[in-house]
Amino acid sequence: MPVLLEDTFRAWIDHVLDSGPKLIVIGEVQVPTVGWHVRLTRRSPQGTHPNILILDVTSERPQGKAGEMATTIPLKYEERPPERPYTLVVTANGIHSVTVDVGHAH
Repeated sequence: MPVLLEDTFRAWIDHVLDSGPKLIVIGEVQVPTVGWHVRLTRRSPQGTHPNILILDVTSERPQGKAGEMATTIPLKYEERPPERPYTLVVTANGIHSVTVDVGHAH
């Protein structure tokens, strides 16, 4: 199971003049071996608070043997335009979660 590296998670809305606002969420997970495929996916259904976005870390273990080396994998989620005026993003891996405020960049 991927381990959420809490201090790496960030979320912001990028206000680009040409293409409109875009929500960007980044973070990293650590997995026990090489060969994992990990991504952030939008949870469906979302929770009860409309301004909190919930993302799940979905992962696939490597097929067959894999090198026994802890590996850090960067994650990124984008939503253009953001569906809601999000204030928080919760990222969950099934056991733990990380909650971050949504910032704004111009």
